[in-house]
Amino acid sequence: FAVGTAVLAGSLLFGCGSSDRSFDASPSSTDGVAGESMPMEDEKAVQVGQQVIQTANTSLEVADVDAAVTNITTEVEAIGGSVQSRSINRFDDDATASMTIRIPAASLETFLTSLADQGEVLNTTVDAQDVTVEVIDLEARISSLEASIDRLRELQGQATSVTDLVAVEAELATRQSELESLTARRDYLASQVALSTVYLWIDQVDTGAALTPDFLGGLQRG
Repeated sequence: FAVGTAVLAGSLLFGCGSSDRSFDASPSSTDGVAGESMPMEDEKAVQVGQQVIQTANTSLEVADVDAAVTNITTEVEAIGGSVQSRSINRFDDDATASMTIRIPAASLETFLTSLADQGEVLNTTVDAQDVTVEVIDLEARISSLEASIDRLRELQGQATSVTDLVAVEAELATRQSELESLTARRDYLASQVALSTVYLWIDQVDTGAALTPDFLGGLQRG
């Protein structure tokens, strides 16, 4: 019984000593700094609604390209969107235009329908890309990195040697860089989800007397 008690006491002391070493802030603990893992156990369930990026391509025939571009620009600005780029090309009596437009996603369908007021809509396609899973993953990784950086800053304040300080600062810089990269990606996706992109091509159709409904007129229009 005496021998067993002594062994048990020694085991408990050894266990306590091992536990204490995990919180050691001495220079020998620099390996633990480098191996500091992101606190996955601290992550909370990320609640994110469906995240969909919508991109539309449409072409339009109008009687006056300049007027159509002006009218469309006014409408886009009225619904809180913006024209990122536009170009107008003229060839003798003909003209074409291209526009890249960003509009609130909730107004996309209404805007596409309103294009018929400017002329004849030849075709329209809308692509939808669901990025919900990627956004959830980014939010979880960002949250984990932020918690990890907070822990490293605590260790930075507890460093007792130059070696410890250098190790902590190097690891902190690495994780700060990764955090900035993930945050930039998250913000980009949020912008793409909030504002849909419309690529619009406009062609001017001459409706003057030179075009007749006969065979020659058909060739001229072609």
